[in-house]
Amino acid sequence: MRRIWSLAAALAFLAVGVGCETLGPEKNSGTDQDRLGAIEIKINDLILDYVTCLDGDKTDWKYFTVPAETRVAVTFAFDEPSAGGTIVIRKATGEEMYRLKFVPGSRMVQEFDALPGHYYLEIFCEAFQSEYTIEVSIPQ
Repeated sequence: MRRIWSLAAALAFLAVGVGCETLGPEKNSGTDQDRLGAIEIKINDLILDYVTCLDGDKTDWKYFTVPAETRVAVTFAFDEPSAGGTIVIRKATGEEMYRLKFVPGSRMVQEFDALPGHYYLEIFCEAFQSEYTIEVSIPQ
């Protein structure tokens, strides 16, 4: 009976180690691991960054500032489809506006009417690792 419990414990340990918790989800993350450390994205700049569950940098936060009431487009893509890349667009208060899961083989675009102020982007992966690109623009 003791062997069965030992085997079960070993299998459970291995199963937990397979996901994002290998090093802890933010063990090696920079200052952009949460909303307080969000890095600014300028309108019309293309940003290339990286998230990894394997190395403990699962989440990045970015923000952009809308100067006047306008329509805004957030365009993004993940290089590695199996990473389960997701982006959450949030108001300055942290309230979730849109949650978009990356669909392999295409770039994702979310357009919305924005009031002046800050908007946050929470970017994360569910597994593995991936580079990603983001652009915030004002459609014409």
